[in-house]
Amino acid sequence: MTFDEAVSDAVSFSGSQPTVLLGNGFSIDYDNRIFNYDSLATQASLSGLSVTKAALFAAAQSNNFETVVDKLQAAADLQDLYKPGGALAGRLRSDAAVVRHGLAEALATRHPDKATDVDNDEILHARTFLANFQAIFTVNYDLLLYWAVTRDAVGPFVWQKDGFEWPTWRVGPLIWKRNPTQGAQRIFYLHGALHLFVEDQRLTKLSGFEHGRLISELRQRLNDDKYPLVVTEGTRTEKEAHIEKSAYLRTSHRRFGEVGDSLFIHGMSLSPNDDHILELIETDESEITALYVAVHGDPGTRAARRVIDRAKRIRDERRDGGGAALRLKFYDSTSAHVWR
Repeated sequence: MTFDEAVSDAVSFSGSQPTVLLGNGFSIDYDNRIFNYDSLATQASLSGLSVTKAALFAAAQSNNFETVVDKLQAAADLQDLYKPGGALAGRLRSDAAVVRHGLAEALATRHPDKATDVDNDEILHARTFLANFQAIFTVNYDLLLYWAVTRDAVGPFVWQKDGFEWPTWRVGPLIWKRNPTQGAQRIFYLHGALHLFVEDQRLTKLSGFEHGRLISELRQRLNDDKYPLVVTEGTRTEKEAHIEKSAYLRTSHRRFGEVGDSLFIHGMSLSPNDDHILELIETDESEITALYVAVHGDPGTRAARRVIDRAKRIRDERRDGGGAALRLKFYDSTSAHVWR
């Protein structure tokens, strides 16, 4: 299907606007040179590693930061099994922390410097795409979504409500409220984001009103060893442990588990790293009745087949678990014209 056909089908089927889950493809569509893992791995300095970056990524056989962290943690666990308290396990875990932080640093280095670097025509396309959805869940860390939804002088209406408000009228930092006074939260960063920071035991959001250019502020904070709330752990267990420590992340995942009617998944590879999210759709308690999954390029390629097969497994797991039938459709991701 085309994207427009998929949206029309979803609205006809469920009678309401769908929800969307965005993956890294949303950002890669803006600029593949910036947001793909190969580019980020090249950019990342990863200073502080006990080995060279090139040797580590070559040994891990991957430029995916999460995969590298996963392998380092697994190696450390094995070291603890065979030699409890050994120094090598400590080195491996220290290197894993460097790689986790390195992803945020690489993104901040390569990220467009300011909101106006994304021109109005690109914002118009993005807002036209986003306007189809009543709620937005994303696993991306970058600021592209934030910039798109806040450029409200361009294009159609898009929900901006992300749960962050001033404690009083423009006094103090923007803080996340579980029950915001300005209406229900509509945007959720399931793995955190570069502009979210824990300060004084509260989750705060950087804003242009308070901080000016957000990327400049982010880079300064990283230079001061202040890291944003981002989930970059490799294994599912480690991801879930990080999520469990944050009221914001816990609430965001719970809200995703409560989504009903039609859900679009756009720009996700549906890899095992995403299982902690995808299984919320598979459960027999899920109220999602129709699932529309974006496929990039020729559906016969290996990458596309992995996406299609994983989506079919979501449908089958739901059925086998006794849940409601799930309507599954696929659409061509390029037909969405997200940025241009």
